Amino acid sequence: MSTLDFDFGDDDEFGEQDFKDLINAFEQRTPDTYFDVDSLEQIALYYFESGHHDESFDVIDHILESHPSNARIWLLRGILLGNLNQQDEAQKAFKESLRLNPDDSETFLNLGVSLQVTGAYHQAYDCFTDAINLDPLNEEAHFHLGVNLAYNGLLDEALDAFIRCSEIDPDHPFVWFELGNCYNTMGDHHASLNAIDRHINLDPYSCEAWFNKGVALTQMDMLNDAFVSYEYALDIDPDFIPAYYNKGNILSLLGQHDQAMACYQEVLTRKGEDASAYCNMGFVLLDQEDYDRSLRFFEKAAKLDPDLPQAWFGIGQSYFLEEKYRMASKAYTRATELKPEDSDYWYVKGESEVMAGYSQKAMKSFKKLTELSPDDHQAWLQYASILLDCHKPKAAKDAVERSIDLKSNSARTWYFYACVLYALGQIGMCKNALITSLNIDSERIKLLTEDFPPDIYDDPIFEEYFD
Repeated sequence: MSTLDFDFGDDDEFGEQDFKDLINAFEQRTPDTYFDVDSLEQIALYYFESGHHDESFDVIDHILESHPSNARIWLLRGILLGNLNQQDEAQKAFKESLRLNPDDSETFLNLGVSLQVTGAYHQAYDCFTDAINLDPLNEEAHFHLGVNLAYNGLLDEALDAFIRCSEIDPDHPFVWFELGNCYNTMGDHHASLNAIDRHINLDPYSCEAWFNKGVALTQMDMLNDAFVSYEYALDIDPDFIPAYYNKGNILSLLGQHDQAMACYQEVLTRKGEDASAYCNMGFVLLDQEDYDRSLRFFEKAAKLDPDLPQAWFGIGQSYFLEEKYRMASKAYTRATELKPEDSDYWYVKGESEVMAGYSQKAMKSFKKLTELSPDDHQAWLQYASILLDCHKPKAAKDAVERSIDLKSNSARTWYFYACVLYALGQIGMCKNALITSLNIDSERIKLLTEDFPPDIYDDPIFEEYFD
């Protein structure tokens, strides 16, 4: 019986030819040929990486027939099954490995990754923390714990996990990328940019990293630098579609409309019919006040993707700017149905309804706006205005007082408050509110004789403001 006993560790004496000899010996083996577990493990990996998955698992199963208590082989089996996205079977293999070796950090890590892929985030979290408890220097466990926490919106905890990973392994291939995303989501764009640059130093040909750098620079209002970053992303991968969108957006912001349109056209050329590209082209045309053409592009986008809220918003804008307020309100209504938490959509919906004469609808829209933006003094003022128009002065008083609580130095708000108080017959309070408004902005005295009767503006307390 022949024996092949090869060491696949860090022994430089075992080279490529030795490995070829091993594979050749295995494929020409006789029934009495013996291979040790380490050699069979390497053979299984060779078959797997060569795409011969069935042969790979035949070798692994052969090992387990002879060594069913080998936890490392069960771990390997789970890893390979996970790579084939057979997560249920992979998890069974990992759990068997843990049954045999319950204190192995790597197995907990791999089980956690598999669980996370299938959406079992809480169980995955437990696995990553178990892996870290067993091996506090397991940088991959810290990394995946960070991914888990970030997915669940626990950004501060995710940041701590990513930072710990970077401390253990400053050259980790992905941790700086994730740190950049994490900082960006938290609004710390300078820190995001620094992390992305660290990732680019490690992987200068990552189009995703150059794209993310462009995003951070855009949010820092460094548009020219952002444009260069998007260009780098496209130099690396000319089919990286998101970079065309953002490059076009930068050009549009810079007023280079023709070049922006060319970027979105490039998306259509490379990707085919695309609702977002048509939508972006519509917004460029809106900036150029070409409302008829913008409407056609937005309608193309809505036809391709009826559930794209930006398309309906764009349709509404095209109609609104042409003073077709009823048509605009219908389009904005659809946008709010698709994206009900967007306060901007409710604002334009309410504005169009006011202009269309739909007072009751506008009142509901602005009420919703105050619910979405309870700390926006302007939202409360708009709500108060439509309440007064709908002959609800008491409710208008409550709303405008809320606006004053949020911003007490607005001359416009105090002036409107005076209008509400006058409607309620509270003349003394009305005059006091007008005085407060005039003390902030004395120019408002010009409106007094237009908006109020003589019994108000003829009061001697206003004489100094008329001088």
